[in-house]
Amino acid sequence: MNKKPGLRYAALSDAGLRAQNEDAYCAGRASGYNIFAVADGLGGHARGEVASRMAVRIFEETTVEYLAKEEPSGVIRRAFEDANAAICAYNRENAVNAATTLSAAIVSPSGRCWIGTVGDSRTYIVTPDAVWHTRDQTYVQDLVDSDVISAAEAMLHPQKNILTRALGLSAGVQIVLDLVELAGGVLLISSDGLHDYASESTIREIVLADEPAMACRRLIEAAMDAASTDNITVIVARA
Repeated sequence: MNKKPGLRYAALSDAGLRAQNEDAYCAGRASGYNIFAVADGLGGHARGEVASRMAVRIFEETTVEYLAKEEPSGVIRRAFEDANAAICAYNRENAVNAATTLSAAIVSPSGRCWIGTVGDSRTYIVTPDAVWHTRDQTYVQDLVDSDVISAAEAMLHPQKNILTRALGLSAGVQIVLDLVELAGGVLLISSDGLHDYASESTIREIVLADEPAMACRRLIEAAMDAASTDNITVIVARA
């Protein structure tokens, strides 16, 4: 677990029941900010693990290069656009269709969080009173937003993994940007191998109860206990 100045954080990734882990993550610091990201290579697409690693590497490199001279929201947008362009170029050069989700956060020393999302990896802010998380960009989430199905029904829906956005599939990319305050809460970023299976109440209980390293281990165990069949990646950070 990180013990340097700033947030205490830990990260953990597990292949789960899959033969290969197509998730990738980064957790560190750049220009006085904490930086975190989780990417999940798309199953059913060739070389998802390449796409996820490219996305995380480019996010990390971009924050290191630009955070000292640009606003965090602009850095996130630049990182996502550059990652998308790089994966698209890789696909053209190799005649494949690699793609990935990406949820990433830049956190200031005061606890302000700039968050970017494409796909269905999530960033959470969990406090004793509330749970906030980014909106999944999926077909099933669109059904929930339209009141066709409930959030509980969405977790069991057979088409819950159909994405409406991902990095690497087209030249243009629509990035959802959020600005939230950590405000004494816990930041969690996860691939859908966690939140498609473990309940929100279980996730909340674990991240509020445990230090980051233990919380990461317990979250992965909770996902597997809930019959997760996917790769599982989590980052937990708290003041």
